[in-house]
Amino acid sequence: MQLAPRPIAALAVVGALSLLAAGCSAGGDDPTPSPTSTATASASPTPTAVETGGSSTPSTGGDDDGSDDVPTAFPGSGQTSQPDTDPSDFPATAVVTFAGWDAGSKTLQAGGLVSGTTDTSGTCTFAATKSGVTRTLTSAAQASASSVNCAQVSFPSSQVSTGTWSITLKYTVGSKSTTSEPMTAEVP
Repeated sequence: MQLAPRPIAALAVVGALSLLAAGCSAGGDDPTPSPTSTATASASPTPTAVETGGSSTPSTGGDDDGSDDVPTAFPGSGQTSQPDTDPSDFPATAVVTFAGWDAGSKTLQAGGLVSGTTDTSGTCTFAATKSGVTRTLTSAAQASASSVNCAQVSFPSSQVSTGTWSITLKYTVGSKSTTSEPMTAEVP
């Protein structure tokens, strides 16, 4: 089973939440939207009126207090307007989200994600280890709203013997990588 990427659904949710937040922040007790007009900047210091939510506020039309809204990254996007403090650190964390035996396909399956990055140029490598024996499989990195999903892998029964296997996920981008804590799974 391969997980489908969901960037369109994530963008739809973000858009809906943005519209909801914009509607909630309009102010006033009247639930019906009111038209909003803004004044254009002029070279003269003559005050102009800016109508917002039914009240008029004087404005000089200039940028005198520096409180204008500055676009920033959407929370949870993994992007920041601040520079990285140490570019040698890999700013991501790999996690095995599930690992278990599938009786129908007779495979040991695992999946995971990498939080803290949306860079899908890396490689997802799952390792299953038991008694000094290690099996590895790679999977595709798929983008999501705030992380990278590593597609599910399936170790066939011919490669994994009965017992407890330890599954880890390593995500590598160039010379940097992050490895998850192990998750155990039983093979009957």
